[in-house]
Amino acid sequence: MREFLRMTATGLWLVALAVGFTACSKTSGRTVDVTGGEYYSEEAFTKLSNGEKKAYCDALEAERNRLQASVDANQEELIATRKRIEALRAQITPVDREKLRVESDIRSLTSQINQFEALPLTWKVREGDCLSIIAEQDVVYADWTQWPRIYRANLDKIDDPVWIFPDTTLVIPRDVPNEYKVQPFETLEMIAGYWEVYNDPAQWVRLYEANKSKVKDPMNLDPGLILVIPR
Repeated sequence: MREFLRMTATGLWLVALAVGFTACSKTSGRTVDVTGGEYYSEEAFTKLSNGEKKAYCDALEAERNRLQASVDANQEELIATRKRIEALRAQITPVDREKLRVESDIRSLTSQINQFEALPLTWKVREGDCLSIIAEQDVVYADWTQWPRIYRANLDKIDDPVWIFPDTTLVIPRDVPNEYKVQPFETLEMIAGYWEVYNDPAQWVRLYEANKSKVKDPMNLDPGLILVIPR
Protein backbone atom coordinates (compact mmCIF):
# COMPACT_ATOMS: atom_id res chain seq x y z
CA MET A 1 0.00 0.00 0.00
CA ARG A 2 2.83 2.35 0.94
CA GLU A 3 4.58 1.52 -2.34
CA PHE A 4 1.40 2.18 -4.26
CA LEU A 5 0.99 5.57 -2.59
CA ARG A 6 4.62 6.42 -3.37
CA MET A 7 4.15 5.51 -7.02
CA THR A 8 0.92 7.45 -7.21
CA ALA A 9 2.57 10.54 -5.70
CA THR A 10 5.45 10.22 -8.12
CA GLY A 11 3.05 9.92 -11.05
CA LEU A 12 1.13 13.02 -9.96
CA TRP A 13 4.40 14.98 -9.62
CA LEU A 14 5.45 14.01 -13.16
CA VAL A 15 2.03 15.02 -14.51
CA ALA A 16 2.26 18.36 -12.71
CA LEU A 17 5.78 18.90 -14.06
CA ALA A 18 4.63 18.11 -17.59
CA VAL A 19 1.71 20.52 -17.28
CA GLY A 20 4.00 23.21 -15.91
CA PHE A 21 6.53 22.67 -18.70
CA THR A 22 3.80 22.83 -21.29
CA ALA A 23 2.55 26.13 -19.86
CA CYS A 24 6.07 27.62 -19.90
CA SER A 25 6.54 26.53 -23.50
CA LYS A 26 3.43 28.28 -24.78
CA THR A 27 4.05 29.79 -28.29
CA SER A 28 2.19 32.09 -30.63
CA GLY A 29 1.91 29.37 -33.22
CA ARG A 30 3.88 31.44 -35.74
CA THR A 31 7.61 31.81 -36.28
CA VAL A 32 9.33 34.64 -38.11
CA ASP A 33 12.50 34.92 -40.16
CA VAL A 34 14.25 38.17 -39.24
CA THR A 35 16.77 37.68 -42.06
CA GLY A 36 13.87 37.99 -44.46
CA GLY A 37 12.54 41.16 -42.83
CA GLU A 38 9.86 39.49 -40.72
CA TYR A 39 9.23 40.60 -37.14
CA TYR A 40 6.78 39.88 -34.32
CA SER A 41 4.24 42.50 -33.43
CA GLU A 42 4.28 43.74 -29.85
CA GLU A 43 1.20 41.68 -29.07
CA ALA A 44 2.65 38.53 -30.64
CA PHE A 45 5.94 39.02 -28.80
CA THR A 46 4.20 39.07 -25.40
CA LYS A 47 2.72 35.64 -26.16
CA LEU A 48 6.12 34.02 -26.71
CA SER A 49 7.74 31.82 -24.13
CA ASN A 50 10.88 33.02 -22.43
CA GLY A 51 12.92 30.68 -24.57
CA GLU A 52 11.29 31.96 -27.75
CA LYS A 53 11.81 35.56 -26.70
CA LYS A 54 15.49 34.91 -26.08
CA ALA A 55 15.87 33.12 -29.40
CA TYR A 56 14.08 35.99 -31.17
CA CYS A 57 16.28 38.61 -29.50
CA ASP A 58 19.39 36.62 -30.34
CA ALA A 59 18.24 36.42 -33.96
CA LEU A 60 17.65 40.19 -34.02
CA GLU A 61 21.10 40.82 -32.59
CA ALA A 62 22.70 38.49 -35.15
CA GLU A 63 20.84 40.22 -38.01
CA ARG A 64 21.88 43.64 -36.72
CA ASN A 65 25.49 42.53 -36.61
CA ARG A 66 25.23 41.11 -40.14
CA LEU A 67 23.75 44.35 -41.50
CA GLN A 68 26.34 46.45 -39.68
CA ALA A 69 29.11 44.32 -41.15
CA SER A 70 27.61 44.81 -44.61
CA VAL A 71 27.44 48.58 -44.08
CA ASP A 72 31.05 48.65 -42.89
CA ALA A 73 32.18 46.63 -45.90
CA ASN A 74 30.32 48.92 -48.32
CA GLN A 75 31.77 51.97 -46.59
CA GLU A 76 35.27 50.59 -46.99
CA GLU A 77 34.59 49.86 -50.67
CA LEU A 78 33.29 53.39 -51.17
CA ILE A 79 36.40 54.88 -49.60
CA ALA A 80 38.61 52.66 -51.76
CA THR A 81 36.67 53.66 -54.91
CA ARG A 82 37.04 57.36 -54.11
CA LYS A 83 40.78 56.89 -53.68
CA ARG A 84 40.98 55.15 -57.07
CA ILE A 85 39.04 58.02 -58.68
CA GLU A 86 41.35 60.61 -57.15
CA ALA A 87 44.36 58.63 -58.37
CA LEU A 88 42.94 58.54 -61.90
CA ARG A 89 42.23 62.27 -61.81
CA ALA A 90 45.83 62.92 -60.86
CA GLN A 91 46.91 61.02 -63.96
CA ILE A 92 44.83 63.16 -66.34
CA THR A 93 47.04 65.69 -68.10
CA PRO A 94 45.90 69.25 -68.97
CA VAL A 95 45.58 68.14 -72.59
CA ASP A 96 43.32 65.28 -71.56
CA ARG A 97 41.20 67.66 -69.48
CA GLU A 98 40.84 70.00 -72.45
CA LYS A 99 39.91 67.07 -74.67
CA LEU A 100 37.22 65.97 -72.23
CA ARG A 101 35.88 69.54 -72.08
CA VAL A 102 35.77 69.83 -75.88
CA GLU A 103 34.06 66.46 -76.21
CA SER A 104 31.46 67.58 -73.68
CA ASP A 105 30.91 70.81 -75.62
CA ILE A 106 30.54 68.85 -78.86
CA ARG A 107 27.89 66.61 -77.32
CA SER A 108 26.02 69.66 -76.03
CA LEU A 109 26.21 71.47 -79.39
CA THR A 110 25.17 68.34 -81.28
CA SER A 111 22.10 68.09 -79.08
CA GLN A 112 21.26 71.75 -79.72
CA ILE A 113 21.75 71.33 -83.48
CA ASN A 114 19.45 68.31 -83.52
CA GLN A 115 16.79 70.32 -81.68
CA PHE A 116 17.24 73.25 -84.07
CA GLU A 117 16.98 71.06 -87.16
CA ALA A 118 13.74 69.59 -85.84
CA LEU A 119 12.05 73.02 -85.83
CA PRO A 120 9.55 73.69 -88.64
CA LEU A 121 10.56 75.71 -91.71
CA THR A 122 6.98 76.62 -92.57
CA TRP A 123 3.81 77.55 -90.70
CA LYS A 124 0.24 77.12 -91.88
CA VAL A 125 -1.81 80.07 -90.66
CA ARG A 126 -4.69 79.12 -88.39
CA GLU A 127 -7.84 81.00 -87.46
CA GLY A 128 -6.94 83.75 -85.01
CA ASP A 129 -3.23 83.80 -85.91
CA CYS A 130 -1.25 86.97 -86.40
CA LEU A 131 2.46 87.36 -87.07
CA SER A 132 3.30 88.15 -83.44
CA ILE A 133 1.36 85.11 -82.20
CA ILE A 134 3.21 82.91 -84.67
CA ALA A 135 6.60 84.39 -83.75
CA GLU A 136 6.10 83.75 -80.02
CA GLN A 137 5.49 80.02 -80.52
CA ASP A 138 8.25 77.93 -78.94
CA VAL A 139 8.84 76.07 -82.20
CA VAL A 140 9.14 79.33 -84.15
CA TYR A 141 11.16 82.04 -82.32
CA ALA A 142 9.65 82.04 -78.81
CA ASP A 143 9.73 85.84 -79.13
CA TRP A 144 6.78 87.83 -80.44
CA THR A 145 9.00 90.81 -81.32
CA GLN A 146 10.59 88.75 -84.12
CA TRP A 147 7.40 88.89 -86.22
CA PRO A 148 8.98 91.32 -88.76
CA ARG A 149 11.41 88.60 -89.80
CA ILE A 150 8.50 86.39 -90.82
CA TYR A 151 6.94 89.33 -92.61
CA ARG A 152 10.12 90.13 -94.58
CA ALA A 153 10.47 86.47 -95.59
CA ASN A 154 6.90 86.35 -96.94
CA LEU A 155 6.41 89.66 -98.76
CA ASP A 156 5.10 87.73 -101.75
CA LYS A 157 2.23 86.39 -99.61
CA ILE A 158 1.51 89.22 -97.17
CA ASP A 159 0.26 92.62 -98.35
CA ASP A 160 -0.43 93.96 -94.87
CA PRO A 161 1.30 92.46 -91.78
CA VAL A 162 -1.83 93.18 -89.74
CA TRP A 163 -3.87 90.86 -91.92
CA ILE A 164 -2.90 87.29 -92.70
CA PHE A 165 -5.31 84.69 -93.92
CA PRO A 166 -5.97 81.17 -92.64
CA ASP A 167 -4.45 78.28 -94.61
CA THR A 168 -1.65 80.50 -95.94
CA THR A 169 1.68 78.66 -95.67
CA LEU A 170 4.37 81.02 -94.43
CA VAL A 171 8.12 80.50 -94.62
CA ILE A 172 9.88 80.51 -91.24
CA PRO A 173 13.47 81.61 -91.96
CA ARG A 174 16.10 79.85 -89.87
CA ASP A 175 19.40 80.61 -91.55
CA VAL A 176 21.52 83.75 -91.36
CA PRO A 177 21.38 85.41 -94.82
CA ASN A 178 24.46 86.50 -96.72
CA GLU A 179 22.53 88.94 -98.88
CA TYR A 180 19.41 91.05 -98.65
CA LYS A 181 16.93 92.43 -101.19
CA VAL A 182 16.11 96.07 -100.48
CA GLN A 183 12.44 96.96 -100.00
CA PRO A 184 10.87 100.40 -100.61
CA PHE A 185 11.82 103.13 -98.11
CA GLU A 186 14.51 101.05 -96.41
CA THR A 187 17.89 102.48 -95.41
CA LEU A 188 21.18 100.79 -94.55
CA GLU A 189 20.62 101.68 -90.92
CA MET A 190 17.21 100.00 -90.90
CA ILE A 191 18.55 96.89 -92.61
CA ALA A 192 21.52 96.61 -90.23
CA GLY A 193 19.07 96.73 -87.31
CA TYR A 194 17.11 93.71 -88.54
CA TRP A 195 17.50 90.72 -86.25
CA GLU A 196 18.66 88.40 -89.03
CA VAL A 197 21.22 90.91 -90.32
CA TYR A 198 23.17 92.46 -87.39
CA ASN A 199 20.44 93.41 -84.93
CA ASP A 200 22.35 96.65 -84.54
CA PRO A 201 21.60 99.78 -86.62
CA ALA A 202 25.09 101.12 -85.91
CA GLN A 203 26.53 98.33 -88.09
CA TRP A 204 25.20 100.00 -91.28
CA VAL A 205 28.78 101.04 -92.04
CA ARG A 206 29.70 97.38 -92.60
CA LEU A 207 26.94 97.13 -95.17
CA TYR A 208 28.06 100.32 -96.84
CA GLU A 209 31.73 99.26 -97.02
CA ALA A 210 30.73 95.93 -98.59
CA ASN A 211 28.39 97.53 -101.15
CA LYS A 212 30.10 100.80 -102.10
CA SER A 213 29.87 99.99 -105.78
CA LYS A 214 26.07 99.69 -105.54
CA VAL A 215 25.12 102.24 -102.91
CA LYS A 216 25.34 105.94 -103.74
CA ASP A 217 23.34 107.20 -100.76
CA PRO A 218 23.00 105.03 -97.57
CA MET A 219 19.75 106.85 -96.79
CA ASN A 220 18.23 106.42 -100.23
CA LEU A 221 18.43 102.85 -101.51
CA ASP A 222 16.96 101.55 -104.74
CA PRO A 223 14.20 98.97 -104.11
CA GLY A 224 15.17 95.55 -105.40
CA LEU A 225 18.89 96.18 -104.87
CA ILE A 226 20.70 93.07 -103.64
CA LEU A 227 23.06 93.89 -100.81
CA VAL A 228 25.90 91.66 -99.67
CA ILE A 229 25.90 91.05 -95.92
CA PRO A 230 29.49 90.50 -94.77
CA ARG A 231 29.80 87.97 -91.97
